[in-house]
Amino acid sequence: MFKNTLAIAWKEIQLMLKDRGSLAILFLLPLLFGAVYGGMNLKFADTDDAGILVRVGVVNLDTGIFGEEITAALHTIDELQITDYETAAEAEAPVATGEAAAAIVIPAGFTEQVNAYTPTEIEVIVDPAQPESASIVTGIMNQVVDEATIWGEIQYGIRAVLEDSDAFTTASPEQQQAFAAQNLGVIMTQLNEMRRNPAIAVVSEDLEGATIEGGIEIFFALMFPGLTVMFVFFIVGVCAASLLNEREAGTLRRLLAAPLTPSAIIGGKTLAYMALACAQVVVLLGVAAIFFNMPLGASPLALLPLTVILAFVAAAMGMMIAALSKTPKQADTTGTVLGFVLAGIGGCIAMGPTPLTRTTGFIGILSKLTPHAHALEAYYSLMGENATFVQVLPEMGILLAMGLLFFTIAAWRFRFTD
Repeated sequence: MFKNTLAIAWKEIQLMLKDRGSLAILFLLPLLFGAVYGGMNLKFADTDDAGILVRVGVVNLDTGIFGEEITAALHTIDELQITDYETAAEAEAPVATGEAAAAIVIPAGFTEQVNAYTPTEIEVIVDPAQPESASIVTGIMNQVVDEATIWGEIQYGIRAVLEDSDAFTTASPEQQQAFAAQNLGVIMTQLNEMRRNPAIAVVSEDLEGATIEGGIEIFFALMFPGLTVMFVFFIVGVCAASLLNEREAGTLRRLLAAPLTPSAIIGGKTLAYMALACAQVVVLLGVAAIFFNMPLGASPLALLPLTVILAFVAAAMGMMIAALSKTPKQADTTGTVLGFVLAGIGGCIAMGPTPLTRTTGFIGILSKLTPHAHALEAYYSLMGENATFVQVLPEMGILLAMGLLFFTIAAWRFRFTD
């Protein structure tokens, strides 16, 4: 029987390969849709274009190292568009006309005051008409100045400790400077090492303890599987119409006249469309992983059984639609309508950062009634949240149960002859 099932499947695959129009819809259309949708989201996520851009004027009246370091640090911040000026008056003019949000003035002698650990100020002149931008500039400056403050405090502490040492007080000024610089270098090196490898780290986790990552790539772990699941179920109409076309043409009658059982015929056709659905998933997710850096999760092998089960559900649904339809046209139309409706209810068009099944209220409950939602939830958990195979077994179990239900109805209701 298994050999006959494989023979039916191979015959069906050969027929599929000749229908280039359907293959284009099932493969090229989702690739085009995914490329456009993914490209749009990449564009929106591009920090150079989508980030906050605040115009700021900077005046560095200091001749020391700290004035230079702060100015250089401000130029590296993408959210700020920095313009350098020679005088405070020149920097304040664009602020007065609303062309700039703020002007930053680093005073003369700033480095000397930091080294001496004496109070000093960096003046930030803001435009009162742009309070949000002014708040951003002030917050950034506080972070930048903290570095200089730490440096000054450490220098002061080293100097205070060394001055209590007889060896230091009897040394020459050059030796005192060398001692202080050496100690400062050791402390700052250790401090930077602690920053790179902090003893206390802040990690974002969900309620189950899974580490949550961010970025557009994680959104792609929801978006591309959603598109993939939607287009996988487009084979429902194609599968149902194909089976009914063969019945109308008398092909199924001839197959039954051969030593083939009805279960072998249904099983072979289901297997063929499962292979087609698996190929869709491999192509679409492969392209997304290669060209859009979509993550495959910590358990990529778990994607294989999930994909096979998804393919079985879609093919079995196609067989069920064929069993419940009277004509190939009715089956094709029903399959297409169901493809769009169930994809929408199941959340296959990602409009937010989480699957629709995780929303509250009626829509969340309705979503859980569709195979699309459970497939998407499993794909997202594996790829976006690094879930394990065991953790997505409940979703796989629900999908498998749905597939078996569809297949049972198909085997029960389908008539091989008119």
